[in-house]
Amino acid sequence: MGNVSVSEAARQLGVGVPRVHQRIADGSLRAKRIGSQWVIDELSLLRVAERKEPGRPLSARSVWAIIALAEGDETVMSQLAPAERSRARARLTALLALASSAPKSEADVRRIASALRLLFRNRAERVSRKAAASDLAKLRDDSRWESIVSPAASGIASVNVDGYLAADSLQAVSREYLLVPAEADANVVIHVLPADQKSYPESTLLLAADLAEQRGPREELKAAELLHELAVDLRATRR
Repeated sequence: MGNVSVSEAARQLGVGVPRVHQRIADGSLRAKRIGSQWVIDELSLLRVAERKEPGRPLSARSVWAIIALAEGDETVMSQLAPAERSRARARLTALLALASSAPKSEADVRRIASALRLLFRNRAERVSRKAAASDLAKLRDDSRWESIVSPAASGIASVNVDGYLAADSLQAVSREYLLVPAEADANVVIHVLPADQKSYPESTLLLAADLAEQRGPREELKAAELLHELAVDLRATRR
């Protein structure tokens, strides 16, 4: 993705130009100065725009309840209150309805990917880091990952590392591989799991959410296809 002007960013967010400059100043919008003008990183703008969508964000507990339901994890579901189980079923049903038919257009793909990002954005704290390119392969193979988005699982080759870590492993992994904070040039994305949360490494739904969050056209298409496959599989299972 590229950059957009301050006025275009204001239009997309539905705010005034001064508010965009405030977001640049507080760091919630990534921007750089070209000559006398600021330009906004488009990916950063999209993230802020989606967070302005109506509706209260789900708690991490509610998000993982949906994933547990999709995975048929009866142990976890039995530990939830009846109202929590009912809400998880309703949310999963609504999400799968978006992908009941195979996505046929770019608009279909974007709608599904956006829904995945909005619904699952609070599943874990997202930490972006930069590692030396020579360390990426070793980092990907580190046994401390609870789960990892592998190229084989997604069908999309990437040298970057994207995975889930328990909170008590974050500091040690960051120190050992000399990971430094990064945004635009990040090559490591760490999802810090809530305490005692299992990661469901084989989850199709979680993989779809992970790919949608990467926002590339191939990743969004694969996310939409995976959600459709899940909708078909669960529909067949319930017959």
